[in-house]
Amino acid sequence: MSRKITTVISFKIESKFEEWVKIFDSKEADMRHSEFDIKPIFRGFSKDDPKKVICIHQAPEGNIQKFVKANSEWIKSHKVDFSTMEESSWI
Repeated sequence: MSRKITTVISFKIESKFEEWVKIFDSKEADMRHSEFDIKPIFRGFSKDDPKKVICIHQAPEGNIQKFVKANSEWIKSHKVDFSTMEESSWI
């Protein structure tokens, strides 16, 4: 069994948080996350910048990166600015 990693990802969105979060919380997103054994823990936006979003997940090591690679076009279609994406991993 691989080690579970907690990953913190922040990025900017080009839509309102309320629009973006409907997609993040959708059944389709749940199915896509489950394919990679990803458990979303928290998602929110900066009180200083409502276009800056943070997502915290737990998943086996490397699965977040695999998810992003496999779903990059789907993610981009929901107005996520990949150029602003920052990621950190925690044990």
